[in-house]
Amino acid sequence: MRKNLLLVLPFLACLAAACSKNNDKVIAKVGPEKITESYLKQKLEEIAPNAQSYLATKPGKKQFLDVLINEKLMLLAAKKSDAARSVDYKKRVTLMETELKEKLQYYKDYVLAKMWVETLREGPIKVTPAEIDDYYAKYPYEITMEHIILPTYEEAEAVIKKVKSGADFSKTAREKSMDKDNVRLPPVIYGEFMPELEEMAFKMRPGEVQGIVKTTLGYHILKKAAQTKLDPSSSKERIRRVLEKKKFDAYLAKFQAKVKVEVLNEDYK
Repeated sequence: MRKNLLLVLPFLACLAAACSKNNDKVIAKVGPEKITESYLKQKLEEIAPNAQSYLATKPGKKQFLDVLINEKLMLLAAKKSDAARSVDYKKRVTLMETELKEKLQYYKDYVLAKMWVETLREGPIKVTPAEIDDYYAKYPYEITMEHIILPTYEEAEAVIKKVKSGADFSKTAREKSMDKDNVRLPPVIYGEFMPELEEMAFKMRPGEVQGIVKTTLGYHILKKAAQTKLDPSSSKERIRRVLEKKKFDAYLAKFQAKVKVEVLNEDYK
């Protein structure tokens, strides 16, 4: 949807710009249709750059105008044809109108939400330098974790016994985990990891294996692969994003308390 929106918006912008120019100079007329200066300029912009120099000459301008006149003639003929009155044509136009309305609504929602968040950043979810410094003092480390995730507690229990008995964690994960392609997780700071696993992960020593922890994804077994001290300067923006998200989540939770939210489909409960 978003990709399609980005394709359609420039077209809408050009259309709006063309319609707004009441004093636009008319270059040629084809029956009731007009070829204006702004329309000609718009069509020129669609031409490859290497042809622009020729089209700037008098012969080039005439040739290009002839092309646009032929296009208008084709359109006039098409409007008078049976195709313009056909069910298939009307169906296609109605479908496009519906899609454009949906895309416009998506764009309106996107812009509104973006502007709303920007106002929050100057108010309720604003993060101060002091808050960043305090957070760094409390959580100065970045950790790298490996994990094994299994569908049942019994399977997780058998695997953790195997690992604690000396089996290689990474190899076991690639054999047993439901997430074989992501055994080693990206480095995280406190606040970037799954909440259910975070406290345990940051308290573990490098090389230590712990589990079993249940999340919505399954049953987790963790190994701390590495722990390094964060650089105070380069980590500030990262910490700011973590704090901002915490404040935003709290703000939204407070708002949600006033709004009735129901999940009606049993498959999503």
